Amino acid sequence: MSFKIEKISYQYSAEAPLILKNINMEIRPAEVTAIVGPSGSGKSTLVSILSGVIPELMNKGLLTGTFHHKDDVMISVVSQTPENQLFGYGVEDALAFGVENLGLSSEKISERVESVLNLLHIQHLRKRAVSTLSGGQRQAVCIASVLAMKPDLVIMDEPVSSLDPKGKHLIQSVVNQLRAAGQTTVIVDNNLDWFSDIVDHVVGIDHGEVVFDGNRDEFFADAPLAQRLGVIVPQTVDIYHELAKKADDLKPFTTVDEAYAALKDRFVSATSQQAADTQSPSEHVLEVNDLSKSFADGFQALKKINAGFEKGKIISILGQNGSGKTTLVKHLNGLHRPTAGSVTYLGKKTTNKSVAEISRDVILVFQHPEHMLFEENVYRELTFCARAQGIPFAEKDAMEVLENYDLLKDKEELPVNLSMGKKHLLTILSVLFSSAEVVILDEPTLGMDLHLRRHLEAIIHKLKEQGKTVILISHEIPLVFKLSDQLLVLDHAEKLAAGSVQQLAENEALFEKIQIDLPPVVRLSKKLGLSPLACDVASFAAQIDELQKIGGAERG
Repeated sequence: MSFKIEKISYQYSAEAPLILKNINMEIRPAEVTAIVGPSGSGKSTLVSILSGVIPELMNKGLLTGTFHHKDDVMISVVSQTPENQLFGYGVEDALAFGVENLGLSSEKISERVESVLNLLHIQHLRKRAVSTLSGGQRQAVCIASVLAMKPDLVIMDEPVSSLDPKGKHLIQSVVNQLRAAGQTTVIVDNNLDWFSDIVDHVVGIDHGEVVFDGNRDEFFADAPLAQRLGVIVPQTVDIYHELAKKADDLKPFTTVDEAYAALKDRFVSATSQQAADTQSPSEHVLEVNDLSKSFADGFQALKKINAGFEKGKIISILGQNGSGKTTLVKHLNGLHRPTAGSVTYLGKKTTNKSVAEISRDVILVFQHPEHMLFEENVYRELTFCARAQGIPFAEKDAMEVLENYDLLKDKEELPVNLSMGKKHLLTILSVLFSSAEVVILDEPTLGMDLHLRRHLEAIIHKLKEQGKTVILISHEIPLVFKLSDQLLVLDHAEKLAAGSVQQLAENEALFEKIQIDLPPVVRLSKKLGLSPLACDVASFAAQIDELQKIGGAERG
């Protein structure tokens, strides 16, 4: 069954500008269609039309054009905020809710619940209360609750934004299984990286208009378009476009194996003259000593963690969902108190300090920005930390920050009305006006397209330049390797390893154990025998360029 949109235009009121302008597109049966575009391009409005929210529930706007589909079709949406979509106290209740509303028998309901528990490998969560689940677990349950209804069209809005690498692989596998079984799926996500292997059709939207409608390879071939739309492509595609700037005869590649085949004969020696990072360690601004945490239900979230966080460094904490990452950082700013062990800041224990006192020095930006937004406009939200801590600031400095990070036009907007990515950006920017010496960012890329991620990178580098310590939790592994100085690896509530990015990148067994793939640029560096290993695209391209020059000189 195909779904066809013809000449769809939409505006929220007669006075408002057009959000969508003459949209034409077809969603073909048994295919995975990606809808991509920058924040504010109209993607969410298009999803509301596809799902029937517009005009059935939101009927005050002006909608023209036609959406062709059968009358009895079922279209279901997986929201990017699962908390808004999970009904019921327990996981089984949440999974059964939608199916119960279809009027099926209790036997059929049980069958469908059992089926999606098995499909998404979440049988172990069936008796859990929804409120006790991690962000990634809630997202998996949300996806399962939608699939249990067996809709004709599934629309997934950033379905893996809170999932760990293992979870992303699982969702990719599930979508591929459904595709093979004839399921039609739309994925609205500017991160094409995680599902590039299974996407059939890409639709690019910018300023409310379709600017691309074609297959995956055609889209990947057009680097300027992908950048304009803020789309995150596989790192191997970025590597190709970076190298192709100086090698126009280079054949396109999208996988590590294809990249290796294209590059292995292009230079003579694999010994780069670039030195590995050998910076001497600096003082620990923050430490945890024999830190353990058990909750009231007996669950042990942390087991004797010892770790130090150096001043002026970017340290990323890696591990699958449930490994203890967020629990650990909530101890650093006092939201959790240890069952045993201690946290010290500048050599002094934080045991007797309140959260408010600790937050002057150690600030945590939550995974879900809605939990931190409560001011009446963007300007006041940006300067909240400064006002709360009594720190003087110049209005012109705040306005300059808003302008530099493309938020000036939103300065009078209610913060909760911003896109998810901009909400996250705003909460992080407010830290620039705080007194904190340690900044903790928990999954800061949630809802961010490529443009917003570049802003995020700039903020993190700015904090580092100011001598601040940045602690990052992220499942975006290529970004982690690009930004970080050091890694702390957790697994099943225990510290597994700690060290520089270069050091740990050499340890393939470590990443196999925690079921996290090394970034493509690291894996390609290993296959090509580069030393030191490149951890980001720019350093990889620089090493290849150097080796080609060496090879050319030797041949000369």
